[in-house]
Amino acid sequence: YNYSVFFFVFFSVYNIAQYLLEANFPFMLCTRMELMVDTAKAEGQTQSHGGQAVSPPSIFPYRFTSDGRLCHRVTQEPFMFQRGCDPDATQREDQALCLHVTQHVHSLLEDKGVYLPPPPESQGQGYVYLSPGALESPATLLVVVQDRGTMRCGLWSWRAAASDGLERGSMIPYVRRVLEEGSSVLLMNPNQGGGARETPEEHVHRVWDLLVSRCVSRRVVVVAHGYGGLAFVDLLCRRPQQVVRQVWAAAFLDSSHSLWHQPLDATGREWLRTRSRRWVLSSKPLNQPVGSLKAGCPQMSAGTQSHDAAPYVCMESVFRFFSKTHLRKMHIFFWHIFTNKMSSRIKNVQQINNYL
Repeated sequence: YNYSVFFFVFFSVYNIAQYLLEANFPFMLCTRMELMVDTAKAEGQTQSHGGQAVSPPSIFPYRFTSDGRLCHRVTQEPFMFQRGCDPDATQREDQALCLHVTQHVHSLLEDKGVYLPPPPESQGQGYVYLSPGALESPATLLVVVQDRGTMRCGLWSWRAAASDGLERGSMIPYVRRVLEEGSSVLLMNPNQGGGARETPEEHVHRVWDLLVSRCVSRRVVVVAHGYGGLAFVDLLCRRPQQVVRQVWAAAFLDSSHSLWHQPLDATGREWLRTRSRRWVLSSKPLNQPVGSLKAGCPQMSAGTQSHDAAPYVCMESVFRFFSKTHLRKMHIFFWHIFTNKMSSRIKNVQQINNYL
């Protein structure tokens, strides 16, 4: 009798589970994603992107809409993170979601004219995104260094991209803005540079030496998020003359760098003080001064207390800062030309007077 009840309950639960899976219920995301990825592998349908297996979009239960929102393919319900009791299943869900978001963002970057250059043999498997003709163009070059973590090139946070949309979680808005202005862009990839042994600092050094230092433009601006700020300041420590000569301005977004622990010389410290600005997480309104003795540069409120949201919230402020720095440097340049000409004319007049 007990066995009969057991089998009755077991098959009842099994049939209900099968029905829910076939109905594509959104709250079954974890199970469906694991099932579909495993099925794709068994059938040999997985794709590779950046050296990782990615489930094809056609079998993924969620898709991005035209406005950059992740919604269920059948119910159109927006994606929501659901945490189950099985940590292994949760990890597999996160991995599948991360790969899907990354693949979609990379396809958008390619659609917007940003391409994936084939790395030299000495680079291993590392890659970056670079707009066409960026190294030969004299226009402004935006270099983006992302935070440390599981996110890949083109993403501030894959979690934010999945829950809040691509406008907040990806670098697409920055890329779109730069290309619309006729400038160039280089997106570094410190979390997947040249293999597991390469640190973010080493990736930034390598990309600088192989690409940025060889570009024609002398109007390079940098946006660094989180640990990316530490990696860029490390570059400034090791290549001070090159960075000071080539980079016009740097924007640090909730950056991890510290002047107390990174050995900058006097030139580097002065450059940071005059050419950089730091936005920190704060409950204050955007762009309100936030003083700190350790800052080493003007420090402003990011207008948010979310690390992942800081790049999106601060974007307009970052580009205004770059424009003001550009105008200020041009003003200084023309002022030097004017004063040099005036000095030459005064000197010539004095020579004529002495002759007479």
